[in-house]
Amino acid sequence: MDVDPELIAYIVSMVLGILSIVLGDKYVKYKQKFADTEKVTVKISAALKAISDAIADDRITPEEEKAIVEHWKNVIK
Repeated sequence: MDVDPELIAYIVSMVLGILSIVLGDKYVKYKQKFADTEKVTVKISAALKAISDAIADDRITPEEEKAIVEHWKNVIK
């Protein structure tokens, strides 16, 4: 039984095409999730920095308190 090389190439091309569609869609989805995670990490970092700056002198002023609350509200959103 002879196997036609063109038939094998056609089947392999179809399989690779289907894989590229499926994996390409997942790549876009997970790339966006990673970008969203990165944004949340930056917001948490800013909130923790605000807390760190506020407690550096062992006292939290009303302005520092407002800044801390605003940073954490931003994280929660």
